[in-house]
Formats: sequence, structure tokens, C-alpha cells
Amino acid sequence: MFAEDSKGISIEIMGKQHQFTCPAEQAEDLRQAASNLAVMCEEIKQQAGVGNNERALLVASLNLSYSLLMAKNKVEHYQQAQNMMITKLKSAL
Repeated sequence: MFAEDSKGISIEIMGKQHQFTCPAEQAEDLRQAASNLAVMCEEIKQQAGVGNNERALLVASLNLSYSLLMAKNKVEHYQQAQNMMITKLKSAL
């Protein structure tokens, strides 16, 4: 799995402890991601009236997946625009 520089960490999400192993240099980022997820789930429970933790996690997962998809689309758009500019610059030279 992970090399010898892996680290076991315990993360609390929605009142439950979960154990994960990750590369040592990613441990703090994983903790921050878990904290962000916990906050997002609590906001969903409060704002949408979702009382079920599993449902809140599902909605948070869908929100995160959608955000990732939109970010990827934006990057692709910028890459295409950049490639068009490079082509125009090359043809102008």
C-alpha cells in the first residue's frame, strides 16, 4: 500500500472516529479535508433540514463532485483558450 513514510491518522466526521492511512506529508491536508467535510455536512443538515447523517454525507459528496466537475471544465476552457492564443501568436510571427 503506502511506503514506510505512511502515517495512520484518526479523523472525526459527524461525531464518529475513522482511521485512515496516508503518506505522512498528506496527513494535515487529510485532516483539513475532513474538517471541511464535517462543516459542510453540518451546514447541509441545518439549511436543508436533513436529519440523517448518511443523507447529509451523500448531499455533501454530490456537491463536492459537482464543484470538482465545474473546476475541471473551467481548466479545460482556459487550456483551450490558451492554446488558441499560442496558435495565433505563432501564426503572427
